[in-house]
Amino acid sequence: MRADTVDLRRIFGRDIRYTVPLFQRPYVWNRDDNWSALWEDIRRTVERAEQAALTGDTVAPHFLGAVVFGETPYLSSSLETRQVIDGQQRLTTLQLFLFAARLSAAALNHERSVRLLSKFLENDEDLFDRVQHPDHLYKVWPTNADRDEFRTVMRGQGGAGRFAEAITYFKQEIDAWLAEAAEPEERLGALVQTLREQLRLVIIDLEKHDDAQVVFETLNSRGTPLEHADLIKNLLFRDAERAGADIDRLYKTYWAPFDQDEWRTEQTTGRITRSRLDVFLTYWLTMRTQREFTASALFKEFERWLLSAAVPTEEVFAELARYAEIYDLIDDYPQHGVEGRFLYRMKVFQTSTPMPLLLLLYGLDESVLPPERRRRAIRAIDSYLVRRALLNLSNRDHNNVFRDLVAAAARQPDRADEAVIKALSAMQGAHRHWPSDHEFRASLEQDPIYTRLYRRGVRILLEALEDELRTDHTEQLVVPLGEQAGAKLTIEHVMPQSWRDNWPPLENDPSEGSDRDELVHTLGNLTLVTARLNPTLGNMAWEDKRQWLSKHSLLRLTHGTLLSAPPNTDISDWAATWDEHRIHARGSYLGSLSLNIWPHADGLLAAPVSADRGDK
Repeated sequence: MRADTVDLRRIFGRDIRYTVPLFQRPYVWNRDDNWSALWEDIRRTVERAEQAALTGDTVAPHFLGAVVFGETPYLSSSLETRQVIDGQQRLTTLQLFLFAARLSAAALNHERSVRLLSKFLENDEDLFDRVQHPDHLYKVWPTNADRDEFRTVMRGQGGAGRFAEAITYFKQEIDAWLAEAAEPEERLGALVQTLREQLRLVIIDLEKHDDAQVVFETLNSRGTPLEHADLIKNLLFRDAERAGADIDRLYKTYWAPFDQDEWRTEQTTGRITRSRLDVFLTYWLTMRTQREFTASALFKEFERWLLSAAVPTEEVFAELARYAEIYDLIDDYPQHGVEGRFLYRMKVFQTSTPMPLLLLLYGLDESVLPPERRRRAIRAIDSYLVRRALLNLSNRDHNNVFRDLVAAAARQPDRADEAVIKALSAMQGAHRHWPSDHEFRASLEQDPIYTRLYRRGVRILLEALEDELRTDHTEQLVVPLGEQAGAKLTIEHVMPQSWRDNWPPLENDPSEGSDRDELVHTLGNLTLVTARLNPTLGNMAWEDKRQWLSKHSLLRLTHGTLLSAPPNTDISDWAATWDEHRIHARGSYLGSLSLNIWPHADGLLAAPVSADRGDK
């Protein structure tokens, strides 16, 4: 490779095209992190030049960084063409700044500056066919995802994207700065001269024997915000290019959606914030390799897999695109039925470890794994996660658990549900085992779950019980989910935590109610009410509380198990009072109901596949 330090005249002053390959990421620079710093550097350099003109001093050039160019495999005009291997953000931003400066010059009717800046922005039209290749007018031609917007703003047609924002920002700053000068035209001339002569870039030109992929990875491997998805994109398109594939077709067919904002939004998993695309690729690669790797090792693991799997590049593109659609489906699944409720609970619990397994299950064709078998596998996963969460057990080893489940399901894709259930049943140890019916029910009936669990866990339990109590004959009210639940429904203690105010102990109770301090936090004493009703109920006595609940609550959880006796309860005159006996009885009933919602292996395997509860 050859390296040289040049000013903008050497870069933009000649007729040339710098093309950004489609396998590079879209334009991502912004005002706070990049544009303002660039403008500050340029402004200070111009002002130093203005001062030097008065004192006769020499102005040191300002270095803007480095760019790497390589030979382009596509020659479609007589213009010299170079491929931008690294530095596209910087080059594109400089073009946007030059365009904004030309707008400011035109506003001042400073024709000389307009002409000089135009030479840095546009190629000589006699050197290319304007009809066949109108975009050869531009010195810099961005990656595919940005081309329509770039063309629009460079034609002066405005827009609402990042390019238009950059031009608006730079023009406002330039105009305000010029207005500060006694002679704005002179300051404009100084700006143009500085742009031509005092701004320098280090240009690295790759030669035929240089590996552009290695250079790209090396330059972007440390301390930069480049995402793993961008490195993976670069790797795949380089491989496709070497194989002689039509990379434009591959991009439009498979990769183009990944360059949209929805895949570039940041998500937090655990303690790490990454783009949604990086998160998806991690799940997909975990499913594919069944290996453990850190978020920082995603690209290297992908590269390793690609070399070992020997899968044709187009097949990799097609598979990624297909599983991306599945990932979108899982993300936006309606919040009803077995699958929707499970996916909702995953979000509330803020757990993503099952995602590689879900990708595998949803990726299997229905002719291989029918939907009812998939739902049975999901019920098992749901039961495993909820039972452990409600027993307050550690999720420390869940990554390994779900990799084992992926392996088990992959070995028996047509019976993946049975493979998942049997693998979960075989889990051993405190960090892995699937709590039994006895453990689960005993905990729900006896433990003060309100104080031992996160509120979201208690709310999930109560919401699920409410759903389970509804039938085809029940008005289909929607239990508020997610953030709405926190805003609209809250957990209510029927016998209040401060029970001593209005709730005398039972007669002949030798402990004088001392056991109540834990009992009030058990499942049998909890229900859901609206956030507005909750403070109204407060510590009021049972007779008053019963009337308020009867008048304002519509939930089956309240009317079917609290204001009236649960099935198979032998306590007479149930609603006359609310005491320890009723709390225990209601807790026992709700505990047994929970076993129906989240059954263990035997219950799941014993039921016919066709009787998997469907949308219940």
